[in-house]
Amino acid sequence: MKNVVLSMLAKISNIDANMKQLTARVEAQSLLISALVLAVSKQGGVTEMIESANKAINTVIDSAESDEILKSDAAILLSELQSLLTISAAVEGADEEVNHEGLHALQGVAPLKNDS
Repeated sequence: MKNVVLSMLAKISNIDANMKQLTARVEAQSLLISALVLAVSKQGGVTEMIESANKAINTVIDSAESDEILKSDAAILLSELQSLLTISAAVEGADEEVNHEGLHALQGVAPLKNDS
């Protein structure tokens, strides 16, 4: 029985590590999308891009009259899109320099080779 419990804990630990990796990937994608939105906004096309995405999602929500699951999932997608736009606004107002002291204070983040 002890081996079964240890096996379960190993699986849970692995799932946790995979979730952390997935979360990191999603956050990195959010940051990349934010940077792309900022780059597009300098060209003046960001409003059209956002309006198109909002319109597409709202069309799905409106057309899914009887499918509550589809409506709910589309609403989640719309919420996440709005969240990405919020991140874009935060990135635009952030400093361009990396806060090395803040990075060193984070646990699990290795310092760069030339940092001391």
